[in-house]
Amino acid sequence: MGASFKCFFCAKYFSDPGELMLHTQSHKKDIRDRKIILDKYIPKDSDTAGDKDWAKIAERRGRGPLLRDNSIKILQNSTMFIFQWHKSRFTCFLCKAPFIDIQSLRDHTKAEHDGVEKCKIEKKIIAQQNKLLKVEISILKCKQCDGDFKTLSDFRLHLEEQHEVEFKEGGDLLVPFKLESEGLKCQTCRESFTLFRLLSIHVNKHYQNHVCHVCGAGFTSLVLLNLHRTRSHRLIKCNECNLIFHNRKGKKIHDIDRHNVRFERKLRFLCPYCDERFFQENLKIQHLVDKHGVEKPQHRCNLCDKVFITRSLCNNHIKNVHKKEKKHVCDVCSKLFYTKSDVQRHRVTHTGEKKFTCLVCNNLFATRDSLKRHTKRTHVEN
Repeated sequence: MGASFKCFFCAKYFSDPGELMLHTQSHKKDIRDRKIILDKYIPKDSDTAGDKDWAKIAERRGRGPLLRDNSIKILQNSTMFIFQWHKSRFTCFLCKAPFIDIQSLRDHTKAEHDGVEKCKIEKKIIAQQNKLLKVEISILKCKQCDGDFKTLSDFRLHLEEQHEVEFKEGGDLLVPFKLESEGLKCQTCRESFTLFRLLSIHVNKHYQNHVCHVCGAGFTSLVLLNLHRTRSHRLIKCNECNLIFHNRKGKKIHDIDRHNVRFERKLRFLCPYCDERFFQENLKIQHLVDKHGVEKPQHRCNLCDKVFITRSLCNNHIKNVHKKEKKHVCDVCSKLFYTKSDVQRHRVTHTGEKKFTCLVCNNLFATRDSLKRHTKRTHVEN
């Protein structure tokens, strides 16, 4: 029969590699790691060596392989390195080792991963579905001639003209950062930030490879776009009263108001020096100031004398107090408000619920603010 292709999971034999690949789809639940497929089923001499028909590859698999090939050529010929950001730490792209500062990660990369094979980098990029790669280019040298460069575009042009490195038509997957030499500054528009998380979010605006067809929002990868669609545009049904909501936020407010559900706040902000976690960024910054001696940030409003501990608090102040931007919508009547708390206070006009009780006279009130006003006017003054 000439059946020479064996299934890694069930030991069944096939005469054609295409049939084997189709068969492995039935073992999706058994596949714990993408590396299994990469190591067992991708032939060593296919798609990794010799001349490739890039036009057919792009037609069959999209532009991802082309961008990946361009990226690897740049990485292999330069001193830049890929990094990731996870749980308030800079992490190594290859081994996931965490570091507080980018300089330590550079030293680690040079000591542990210098000269790493092209196939290892390629498999990592394939495993994360050709997502954009953050690269540190404060020290950007050509490995072939030791020349210094300031930008990725200048370096790529140098490889083409001086070393005859061939790049496929189009760009690459690399997003440049100069954290060592320029700090938290966007390399595209030069805007500065106080936290890397904010810079990373901002950079998405310049690399909008995937656009949501519903609201037009742009994202750097298909993974982020799908996450946005799930969070923002998936209809959510309340199993208790059969109401339909267009987003999680509306469903959460409904659960709180109608079903008395209580949600625990997510502690998303991790201190880089200890194990403390916080649900708001300003609380984390205040902790750094009080416990670790970090200089207190001073974000001044350019329209008044107020000072804030985070840029986001300052921006919110400007929008709500000075610009009067109404961006928060009531999911019942679509009326616009300045803040989320304004929406929550307004929503009781639809529900009629009064869950705040005066401890003095037992009168009921719809909001905590109305209870405070009642207490001040009726009981304090008297």
